[in-house]
Amino acid sequence: MSLVSPLSLVPGCLRPTAEMFAPLSFWRTVACSTPACHRINCPFSHVPVKSVPVPADELKQFANGRQQNVMNTDESIAKSTSSLPQPVIGKRPASPLSFPATESRSKSSKRTHSPSPALLSTSVTFSATGYPTNLSSRQKSSFSTSASSSASDSENRGPPKLVANPMTSKVPLATRQAMLTIMYDAFKDLYHTFHPALPVIAHNDALAQEAEVYAKSNKATYKNAMITSIAAIKKRPIPNAPSHPSVGSDATRAQRAVKKTPNYDSYTLSRNDVEPLLLKEETMRLYRFPMEVPSVQGGTRPHSYGEEFLCDRCGERAVIKHDDGLQSCQFHWGRPIKSSAGGQTNKIYACCSAPFPSSPGCQFGPHVFVEKAIEELHSRHPFTQSTSVERSTNLEIATIDCEGVYTTQGMSVARVSVCDADGKVVFDELVRPDDGVEVIDFNTRFSGVTSLSSADLDLEGIRRALDALIGPQTVIIGHAVENDLMMLRMIHHRLVDTIILYPSPFGLPYKRSLRAL
Repeated sequence: MSLVSPLSLVPGCLRPTAEMFAPLSFWRTVACSTPACHRINCPFSHVPVKSVPVPADELKQFANGRQQNVMNTDESIAKSTSSLPQPVIGKRPASPLSFPATESRSKSSKRTHSPSPALLSTSVTFSATGYPTNLSSRQKSSFSTSASSSASDSENRGPPKLVANPMTSKVPLATRQAMLTIMYDAFKDLYHTFHPALPVIAHNDALAQEAEVYAKSNKATYKNAMITSIAAIKKRPIPNAPSHPSVGSDATRAQRAVKKTPNYDSYTLSRNDVEPLLLKEETMRLYRFPMEVPSVQGGTRPHSYGEEFLCDRCGERAVIKHDDGLQSCQFHWGRPIKSSAGGQTNKIYACCSAPFPSSPGCQFGPHVFVEKAIEELHSRHPFTQSTSVERSTNLEIATIDCEGVYTTQGMSVARVSVCDADGKVVFDELVRPDDGVEVIDFNTRFSGVTSLSSADLDLEGIRRALDALIGPQTVIIGHAVENDLMMLRMIHHRLVDTIILYPSPFGLPYKRSLRAL
């Protein structure tokens, strides 16, 4: 007959095991229930012990007393936990974890879910947000419910607390939190005019700006990127209201600026828009605009076939012929540009990256020439003033662009395009060369012209057609518009030039290209 412990007969009482108690000889008189026990430090006795029978009345009385003691213990725990302070979101609780107290149950109700002393003494770990991470789902919900009510008073006040998973963050959270606090102080100083009344703005903007910097950087560049961002915040103009352009993170300010930018696709220029931009006479003379018609007779030398000129491509003197072949001139079509390599800065040709100026040309073609003096151009084709007659078809604003080709007359106009104030093309025509003038090179790489066989109008016909569009009060807009007027042989004084509006930082004779605007 095996010996049975009296406690094993009590309802609700668990069978003690070796894992529950240290071997302190509390159960030495109780026989082990395992016939062949191999447990280390088993607290039960393995020596046969005579068992004393316990009367059934005593066992029943013992069980009722045990049940009453459990109920009294639960009620005392519920009363003690109700007075404990509640945790606050965002801060680590100073005292052991507490849960909302539950109402005491009656004798007939089931056992309540009030925490036991073992739970109250459990070691709890907390995340960066202040929430425990090693609790069950029911315990977490109880914790968050009690914490949310007390968080409303302290939310968005003071330096923000970073909420992130330390396992997935590419930058240590301690570093991010330190930089976030410095950034918050910068926003707080920037918003000092309204920060006391609206502290949430600096709080939210610091979190948003840190997130933007974090997304664009890595572990090596994060700290420097944050320092640069904080320095930029300190340089912003002081705002006087939350609606000021200086308020917000970089992304928020950029979105606000885009919304305020007008839709230029549907904007129509007016004469009042460009009147303040008209070129003055001294400016036009500085940039060598054609100002008046030369006093000598024009059109006396329509071409220079067979004459010797300085080639505009290779720089050598050569006889100009339109049938000279494509192998007479070796040249670079690209301009010299600066290039840095090995710590040294050298000039190379943009077309083939060959060293400047010692390398031979990378292309072959005919010799060509260009004339720029107004007197020489006047001798090829005479200059005339733009029409002085007002017409109903005249445009208030006309943007103009001309393309040129190399001919025996020099650089001759081959195509003329005009747009109105809406940006709509109102004139686009090829130009036939003057009588006796031959094309040497279409300069297709830059002009886009491959043939003039379909051209119906010569330069005189083009000028008569433009008189219907360009009147005495028309404002002509262009990029290096003096070159367009030279090829058109036109004198006009109401001009706007984007080269002068956006000059090169190096000054004359350097000019910005249209691509650089």
